[in-house]
Amino acid sequence: MSAPLLPPQHDASAPQNAAAPPPDAAAPPGEESAATAMFYRMSAERLRARCLWSGLALALSALVPYEVAYGHGIFVWSVLPELAPAAQVAALAPAIAGLWLLFLGARTERRAGLLVERPTSRAIAVLAAFVAVNVAVWIGRRSSAWDMLPLPDSLVTRPAPFLAVFAFTAAGVVLRFHARTRRGGSALLIASLAAALVFYFWPSRGEIPAQTIARAAVLVATLPDARFQLGYGMVLLFVLGPLAIALLGLAYARSVPRREHPGLAIAAVWAMPGLMLLFVYRAFLSGGWGVEAGTVAFFALLLAAVVAALASAIEVLALGVMVPEAELEPGIGASAGGARPIVAAGAAAASVAALLGALLVLGRPAPKGVDWRLGAPTAEWDRVYGELLPSWERARIARDAHARSGRAQGTGAEAQVLTRARSREMLAVARAQPDGEEVAAALATLAAQVDDLELSGRAFGRLVAEANDAARRAGLGYYLDAAVNLSVSADGATRRFYTTPYRVREVHAYRVGDDRFATLLVEPMTGERRVHLGFSRDQDPFALVLGSEVRSYAERFDQEGATCHAAADGAHAGALARCDAALAKLRERLGSTLERAVLAGTERHELQHQIDGPHLPLPPAVTELLAGFSDEAQDRVSRELSAYIAEMTAGDAPPQLTLVHLFPFGVVARGGAEHRVATLVLETLSGKKLRFGAREVDPETYAQAFEEQVSRGDDDLREAARRGYREHFGVDLQEPVRE
Repeated sequence: MSAPLLPPQHDASAPQNAAAPPPDAAAPPGEESAATAMFYRMSAERLRARCLWSGLALALSALVPYEVAYGHGIFVWSVLPELAPAAQVAALAPAIAGLWLLFLGARTERRAGLLVERPTSRAIAVLAAFVAVNVAVWIGRRSSAWDMLPLPDSLVTRPAPFLAVFAFTAAGVVLRFHARTRRGGSALLIASLAAALVFYFWPSRGEIPAQTIARAAVLVATLPDARFQLGYGMVLLFVLGPLAIALLGLAYARSVPRREHPGLAIAAVWAMPGLMLLFVYRAFLSGGWGVEAGTVAFFALLLAAVVAALASAIEVLALGVMVPEAELEPGIGASAGGARPIVAAGAAAASVAALLGALLVLGRPAPKGVDWRLGAPTAEWDRVYGELLPSWERARIARDAHARSGRAQGTGAEAQVLTRARSREMLAVARAQPDGEEVAAALATLAAQVDDLELSGRAFGRLVAEANDAARRAGLGYYLDAAVNLSVSADGATRRFYTTPYRVREVHAYRVGDDRFATLLVEPMTGERRVHLGFSRDQDPFALVLGSEVRSYAERFDQEGATCHAAADGAHAGALARCDAALAKLRERLGSTLERAVLAGTERHELQHQIDGPHLPLPPAVTELLAGFSDEAQDRVSRELSAYIAEMTAGDAPPQLTLVHLFPFGVVARGGAEHRVATLVLETLSGKKLRFGAREVDPETYAQAFEEQVSRGDDDLREAARRGYREHFGVDLQEPVRE
């Protein structure tokens, strides 16, 4: 769906200076003032017109898929309940800004605007709207990173410098045409180049974009197939577009265009959208038209709409600042109704500041750490969490699957009756306990509301968290882990909710500086096994360490003849043999304390995830290793690198145990976070390059470096790990203190 677009040359209500005098010709002062006033009137009308069609395009953005998954669009209204309040505002911010622009562009027979009549004040209101959108998106991205569902990349990729290049250039070359505004036009053209430099050289995710572009240029030149070179060359051309527009604009910084609206002003608005539409056309020719191509097409038009509105607003504001108000024609300048520019600017600044403050409050993550005084487990509560609750959940999931699939009514009625019977039995046993009234009430609320097919993942997480809080206040050592599976089908987005019950054995409280953190040592109550020794979720106030998995891991390593890698791998037998020898020495050294050492290292690992949170800086080494990979893949490696280095500094676990654990991932695995972390850790400790090419590991060099590092003393390795952390993340590794 696209907004009705008007060609740039039809934006103004007056002709485009078909018979304009030569730009450098001198004009009498009166004629010059009249020309400037006419120019201002034309710019003001162009701004009002662009507010209308740009606002319509932005408002319609709410109807475009919020995200595309598996070829299906996920719309904002289906995921809005999943988001934190600040992220909800960010998701709706473009559409709200579009409605505001429509309001600014509307007029009546008697008024030049419904609320804002002065063109300069309207320009300020337009710019404030886009500043507010950027503020909302920035805070919403940071807030949603702590939650179950983050904002999509299409919304959070930093657009401000990118858009500023085109808006400054489009406005600057137009202003250079008139003598009274040439200095302002030159300043805008220089600012456009500055915005381009910010876009290319301001570090983003640990690396300046210019480095990524240079690497991509080399890749394009070395691709074996001309078709691939053409495709990637188009991408490279798109990325270099801002620099090209800024440099072309700079050529006008000391010269005067021959037209009031030169071709570069049109190109600044439409060139990049045109390139995006080429990708859409290419997909259409190859039979790949679908929701992705339709979304790209709309965003191309949206880019033109945003740049057009911004350029007109900057143009009008520059005129209002540079030309005395008395020289502007009546009805446009001093005698115009509505708020004066100084009042509009103050109101805009106050509004943006108020929005920033409100979103900062809404976007604050929940505090970490928890006070949990554990009571002794009882057979009755074990039955509630280990038998009755899982039985109810199995019945509920069956009923949910039936309701969504639209099967025959009879079977659905049976599933619903069974679900309610399981719920009543669970709640009856909980209420019968001396300390169970509050816990039973929280479980009853969960059981009643989870049956709602429209329940959001965020609401489900809140319901489970309230049940956990009730158990904590009652001193019960039980924890429910909430999980949401979001899938996409032809019928739309579907959520399925799961809980896994754990028995809490111990609660460990830590302090890092002024912040509190906690870890829970738990045991699964349903026999379900996980592949991880522990796990940490940013939305939870603590990390979990699974005692059953720690025991299983330690028992496997404690067996005589145990190997680093469970499956035989003849291709890397020599390298793995070195790891097996190191494991044998560790097993002999630790003896019966092996399980305790594994537990200590795992706890330090998961605690570091809680300390880092979702906004851990991206180390340059990760950026270099994973150039071209998704942000999610880069973040995963960055966070695991931090946690594994921290694990090596645990006081009750020898750091060699971490190296032995990581070694097989480095030589056997072909990808994944642990493979990359294993390589980076050994390269950091040894100071050697263990790869040939971009990512391939040389097994022999890798094994030799491992043998050298695993032979170092404990304190020496711990200190090397701390130095490595400082090298990668630029700060000292914080040491948690057990409370």
